[in-house]
Amino acid sequence: MKRYIIALAVTLLGFVGLTKADTITLKNGDKIEGSILSQSPSEVVIEYNATPTIKDQKTVSRDEIVKIDSIPKDDKVFVDLGDLASPPTVLETSLYDLLIDKKIPEFLAQYPYSRHTSELREDLRILEGERSRLRLGDRKINGTWITAAQIQNDPYGFGATIKFSEMKGVVASGDPVGALQCYELIEKNYSGSDVMPDAVDLALKQISVLQGNLNSAKGNFSVLDKNRQDAIAKAPADQAKMLKESLDKEVIAAKAAMAMAATNGTKFFPVFQNNKDALDALQALVVAENARLVKLQTLPMRDGIKVSEECSGLLAAGKLKEARDQLALSVKLWPANIKNTKLQQQIDDLSKAQASSGQKSSTSPTNPKP
Repeated sequence: MKRYIIALAVTLLGFVGLTKADTITLKNGDKIEGSILSQSPSEVVIEYNATPTIKDQKTVSRDEIVKIDSIPKDDKVFVDLGDLASPPTVLETSLYDLLIDKKIPEFLAQYPYSRHTSELREDLRILEGERSRLRLGDRKINGTWITAAQIQNDPYGFGATIKFSEMKGVVASGDPVGALQCYELIEKNYSGSDVMPDAVDLALKQISVLQGNLNSAKGNFSVLDKNRQDAIAKAPADQAKMLKESLDKEVIAAKAAMAMAATNGTKFFPVFQNNKDALDALQALVVAENARLVKLQTLPMRDGIKVSEECSGLLAAGKLKEARDQLALSVKLWPANIKNTKLQQQIDDLSKAQASSGQKSSTSPTNPKP
């Protein structure tokens, strides 16, 4: 879907540039970019960025101004909507809900004659169509839609693909604990799927990220703990009580997080910087899981997947003996590969079909010559 981001304000020459800021040009040649808050016959008030993160306001006398380039309100709001094209991977509808149910309808109601109206109506139509697909059970992964029927026909394979896509999304959000929790569910429920080699590699990278976070927390713990204890000792009784209760709550939260992780079928839990027991437990878990995954990574899973695909191709060509040989190799390389079971069934079916065909051919009467 196309999005034409309008940038600079209306001037006598029309729209120019690629920014959504209002601009005041002064007689000395300086320019102030920001958002004009108010105008009067004598002055203009503009909000601008004093630093990349701090906004400030400035009142400018009309006598100092050469030109004002002011963007229409609907263009500013339109730009604030952002890019309405859905991302390559979409697994649930929350991305669409706010736009479809609130933001776009509010814009269309507030600016019915905006030059962006027709484009937004088309955007809305596309977004509603994609949300409907998601509600029906379809999923979009890496730019490709997978239908609910496809998922139903292969719940194991597509389930693994969807869960791995979820893991990659959590990685992109900067949450190593959440990513590792996703991985553990992949290993628990889809240990023989094609995504396993990549999932193991990604999990090891996330363990490395988590280890870095742990190193930082453990390195700061003694200083932070001393500061906490000093603060408690110096604080009035009521404040000291509140500080102790706050620390007790974090201890309870850490224990609850560890218990919840175990209940959900995962082991990992967040880094609690003020709880040494939780830090030590998470450190032990990281060391153990890293060693286990490094060992798992040595399995020739990718080779096994490749051989199983070759076996499938041989079966399609009716080459029974060669398919059997490739299946034997696939099982040797990676026994857990879920495709091995399916391939064995296909080999058995082809063997029976060929035997039946051969038997009928040998027992069929020969037509006598006239």
